[in-house]
Amino acid sequence: MKQIAAYIRVSTDEQADKGNSLAEQQERLTAYCRAMGWNDPIIYVDDGYSAKDLRRPAIQRLLDDVKKNKVSVVLTSKLDRFCRNLLDLLQTIDLLEEHDCTYVSATESFDTSTAVGKMVLQLLGAFAEFERERISERVKDNMMSIAKNTDRAITKPCYGYDVVDGRYVINQAEAEYVRKMFDLAEQGHGHRMIAKILNDLGATTKQGKMWEQTNVKRLISNETVAGIMVYNKRKTKNGKIVMRDQEEWIVKEDNHPAIIPKERFEKVKDIMRSRSRANKHADSETYLLTGLLKCKHCGKNMKGSTSRHKTKYNEYTYYRYICSSYVLGYGCKHHAVHRDDLEQVIIDQIKEIASGSTKTLNLSVVSTPSAADEISELKAQLSRADKRMQKQIEAYELDLISAEDLKAARERVETERSAIKEQIKALESRKSDVGAVKQNALQLLPEITGLDRVKSKAALRHLIHDIEIENSSIATITWKA
Repeated sequence: MKQIAAYIRVSTDEQADKGNSLAEQQERLTAYCRAMGWNDPIIYVDDGYSAKDLRRPAIQRLLDDVKKNKVSVVLTSKLDRFCRNLLDLLQTIDLLEEHDCTYVSATESFDTSTAVGKMVLQLLGAFAEFERERISERVKDNMMSIAKNTDRAITKPCYGYDVVDGRYVINQAEAEYVRKMFDLAEQGHGHRMIAKILNDLGATTKQGKMWEQTNVKRLISNETVAGIMVYNKRKTKNGKIVMRDQEEWIVKEDNHPAIIPKERFEKVKDIMRSRSRANKHADSETYLLTGLLKCKHCGKNMKGSTSRHKTKYNEYTYYRYICSSYVLGYGCKHHAVHRDDLEQVIIDQIKEIASGSTKTLNLSVVSTPSAADEISELKAQLSRADKRMQKQIEAYELDLISAEDLKAARERVETERSAIKEQIKALESRKSDVGAVKQNALQLLPEITGLDRVKSKAALRHLIHDIEIENSSIATITWKA
């Protein structure tokens, strides 16, 4: 025999609202069933869930029972208890009809077994979705205003912080482990190894769980630990979390006490980025330059390749860096350089830099991460200016503006473009600090020339951004300041 299914729901902010409590909903629906001469309903409860989508445990159980033909009527006190997304609502009603099940709203006096009931349902569904979107917009506007104008905490605190009186304060016990993570990253350890070391030390996440490489990576790249608040960074699109354009972010530096100085945060972020280029070979001692080498002919990375040859007299092992494009058969012919020769040349150059040789005056030094980000933002502004000009041209073609308006707009946009281009040119031509490279080389030289090749490899990533190989020789070395 099929059952009557009563679905009740509250979201967190509705717990105390009149007429919305779980007990009141259950009482009302039970009374409705008795008045209709039905059996008492089976109750499905979602406590603390929004109706913006169907990702709610109880409603999923209910729909599973509908698919198994166990339910004849789905009953709620109001439509908005059931669903506030019109598309989800219509698709769910189709599912109910497919399994000979009707939907009834107790207080709105309609059911989907009639044509009028279906029409009213669709109209109410549209209004329910409209109201949800309005609420969402108001909440977003309030949060954006708080983010821009105050230093109040507007998100849950990340590891290393607590929220006290609405503001982020450092949790000293957790902060010690945050500093430990950055120490380990600077020593050349990857996310997985850092997680293992933290677990060995008995550290746990805020939820009391063991550390994994994913949450270590997330924390090390989280600007919050550097005292920076970044809001409006992500959004939900088609059920997936995606990054917003950087121009939409709200960024406030010195928003709260920093656990890690900003300069050190950027440095470690750059170290971990260079490790990602080396992929699974980041901790291998066989090849020191993995992730740093690029083939200038085709632009692809060069990776270590070990070749062993055995004859009846001897056994030979060749260590080479080979262009990945050549390995994959894409036709790059200038593809290999011997490991020992190349690594020795690099180490010799670092010794020259550390000694203060005059040959190092023309070093190629990569822009700092902050300068690179600034250039990227300026280029985005340039693109937006071009789009605005295109819209003005289209408006003129549609007789929406006059030729004089178009001319004024063109002059205004050209002035803006010229100013942006000058800023980009100034940033790109800015002289990097060669002295900083020398200082770093002097500081890192003992590790680079030491016997521990893993430490040597990590130190090289601190010092070198990339190396281009052309005709089996070094074309350029770009250093880090």
